[in-house]
Amino acid sequence: MKSIFYNSEVLDAEKKIITNLNIPSILLMENAGLNSADYIYALIMKKQFSSVIILAGKGNNAGDGFVIARHLATRGVEVNVFLLYPENELKGDAKINFDVIKNLRNNIRIENSDNLSTVLKENKGRELLIIDSVFGIGFKGQLDSHVRQIFGKLNRLKNKTVVAVDTVSGLESHYSENELLFADYTLSMGIKKFNSVFGTGREASGKNAVMNIGIPSGEFDKYNIRKIFEIEKKDIIGFIPKRKINSNKYTNGKLFALCGSVGFTGAAYLSSLSALKSGCGAVILGIPKSLNRIMESKTTEVITLPLPETEEKSFSGAGYKKILEKIDWCDALLIGPGIGRNPETLALVRRIISETEKPVVLDADGIFAFKDNIHHLENRKCELVLTPHYGEFSNLTGYKTDDIKKNIFELSVDFARKCKLTLVLKNSPTVITDGEMFYINSTGRENLATVGSGDVLSGIISGILARTKSASKSSVAGVYIHGRCGDLLFDRSGSSSTVASELIQEIQNVKKEL
Repeated sequence: MKSIFYNSEVLDAEKKIITNLNIPSILLMENAGLNSADYIYALIMKKQFSSVIILAGKGNNAGDGFVIARHLATRGVEVNVFLLYPENELKGDAKINFDVIKNLRNNIRIENSDNLSTVLKENKGRELLIIDSVFGIGFKGQLDSHVRQIFGKLNRLKNKTVVAVDTVSGLESHYSENELLFADYTLSMGIKKFNSVFGTGREASGKNAVMNIGIPSGEFDKYNIRKIFEIEKKDIIGFIPKRKINSNKYTNGKLFALCGSVGFTGAAYLSSLSALKSGCGAVILGIPKSLNRIMESKTTEVITLPLPETEEKSFSGAGYKKILEKIDWCDALLIGPGIGRNPETLALVRRIISETEKPVVLDADGIFAFKDNIHHLENRKCELVLTPHYGEFSNLTGYKTDDIKKNIFELSVDFARKCKLTLVLKNSPTVITDGEMFYINSTGRENLATVGSGDVLSGIISGILARTKSASKSSVAGVYIHGRCGDLLFDRSGSSSTVASELIQEIQNVKKEL
């Protein structure tokens, strides 16, 4: 897993690492610039640019830009460096590297930003490569009018590729209201930054690549006090148990799922079949009895159990005894996809959660059952995974959706810690926290924003949970697999043609990758 830092905290970590390892800061700047130049040069080789423009501020971010300029120039690339602030405001490592490129005569042109308009006019309608090294991760406050005007003008250009050095300039938080220069690529120095992973920062940062600056990732891990990590493929391999050669269906996880109501049989189908495909040996699907015939014709491999129902054809409290028998049988429970919001059904859900000791994945309307009843979540005996999207989390907790977006780390961690559960907060990206660790998923694209996608996710997590009994590991693995299924479909059919049932068919391919 890769550490991720808040912008405001990574500078402190770097200072401690520099002191402890006795690494000169100018050497880190050289490494950052050289490896960034390698990345940018590869882009130049793939696409012809009429001009390469480096926008430089006055701090260390500008210093990275000067190193990039030097290494591109030595490879024969003509570079235009535009200073957005007077030269006499440069200092430290940035000043040293500026003096170096000023002494170079080949392929580097240095001008102040007043001449930027002239170069843009000269290249009107032609492809530009713009490198943003104006402000680094230490930026705070508002952009001045001069910079804001330049960013606005560049954002309106059509034929351009923008590369941000370390972070998009002016991105003081992941929901910054500054006029940012939107990037196609962000080259994060040493580690990814929290601001570039969520919200406005995610939109503005484009593809995020981490540049080696000469500090081993383990050194950053020592100072990751918030315990924020991005999930990697190699992490998931150890979270999914392999089947033993002499195992049988009942030793490979038994899941009991309570899903579905009138109009929502699809949720029951998607979640229960996903659990099987994830590796669970046997799945019994409890369904309101009048819907059983539909589900028997739909779910060939999933066993169905017709249960007493309400007048609305949702689960009735009268079925609790039969449900209890299957809870005794199973290794894990899935409750919620498509169950509806009948008061009797929701009361049944609360009773199960209050009394069972088996691990549970609670999704969709199963979560709604605890609106104004969070104390039932706090006072329980079972391992519990909650899988809400932002709207469901808002409804459950009373937090405003905008507050959740802006304070996703604090609010999700506090909630998980208080209720002693694992929270899977679905969005782009999805995060997982048990109140101690905070995991950010590295897979998944916008094609997952389709009805039924969440049902597939809850099925995958619960299928793994039935085998591992670990709420945290099952959630991390399930979210990664679900997102990776989406990635494979995105590559084949783009951002808006995925339907949830297609995700199920990709589970086997992702598991094979792992």
